[in-house]
Amino acid sequence: MTKWNMEKKVLKETPLQEITLRKYESPQGLEKADLARKFLLSVGLLQPGESRDILVYIFRVLLVARQKKQAVSIEKFLELLRNRPGASAPNIRRQLRRLKEYKLAEKVDKGYRITEFGSISKVLEKFIIPFIIEGSVERLKEYAGALD
Repeated sequence: MTKWNMEKKVLKETPLQEITLRKYESPQGLEKADLARKFLLSVGLLQPGESRDILVYIFRVLLVARQKKQAVSIEKFLELLRNRPGASAPNIRRQLRRLKEYKLAEKVDKGYRITEFGSISKVLEKFIIPFIIEGSVERLKEYAGALD
């Protein structure tokens, strides 16, 4: 196989979008940190057993800032998370990019915030379910139809 054919095959096998869904026990009785962690695990932004909790901390900072209707700058993240493992500016930006891909966060003039300071439930209903989940299910049906 030539180099060009290998590159073409790799491009064809690269997903356009990816989501992992997991179902956990009911959220009743969980503390805020556990709720954030289970939510991020449920939508596939964290992997089970993953020890890097920086994404959970970033998400929690955004949730607290949402209550105050404030955006959070990278400098503020660095200040708030300074003693946490993985709290470097490049890693915080990378994790924020992942949250932005799921429409859970957005960049504004003064930093980052939960999308439109809205509820996570609305983000789930307006963006994640229709564009990521339903789009993936429709494509899966196309592949199943082609196999039939």
